[in-house]
Amino acid sequence: MGSKRKTRPGKIVSAAAVCVFAAGILSACANPQKEGTAALEEGNYEEALAQFQEAADSSDREKSAEGYRGLGMAYYESGEYAKALESFQKAVDLGTKETVQLYHLMSVCGMQTWTGEEEDDTAYSSVLEYIQTGLALADADDSEEAPDADMIREMKYNEIICYEKLADWENARQKAEEYLGEYPDDEAVQKEAEFLETR
Repeated sequence: MGSKRKTRPGKIVSAAAVCVFAAGILSACANPQKEGTAALEEGNYEEALAQFQEAADSSDREKSAEGYRGLGMAYYESGEYAKALESFQKAVDLGTKETVQLYHLMSVCGMQTWTGEEEDDTAYSSVLEYIQTGLALADADDSEEAPDADMIREMKYNEIICYEKLADWENARQKAEEYLGEYPDDEAVQKEAEFLETR
């Protein structure tokens, strides 16, 4: 199946930081949230997890949602992608602010948890849904702060990969064409598009 470029978690760190701060974690939140954020910034993931768990256990729905968002960030940064995805999903379920960055992180976590035996259409469909939700939020965002262009590009690339994993060759070809219309110099996707023409 053509080139298999995986997302690079190290490259996502700046998007992860934006995700945390975009939610206003540092403003008007309880101490566990602030302490968790400080621990996360210092790379002390164990302490961050403890503080964010305390916030997540709050009876206040908003504080709990932000606690789960923080847990997701700490798990993400420590490479525990399945736990990160679960925490991000709980944050969304509790009504956290939905951002392009959040859905990007959810899609990266989903892709990082793909393994040979556990890969299935449901997993690919979920990741595709995260990507498409994030891209729709980016399109609808009329604020002055545009989402990171590299992040959007990576999401569009990963959308092609999801369609390939689902063996939806028509949509994969269409998305590859659209992608190359925006990023014509991407040799990996040029090769991917050539591969897709054989499907």
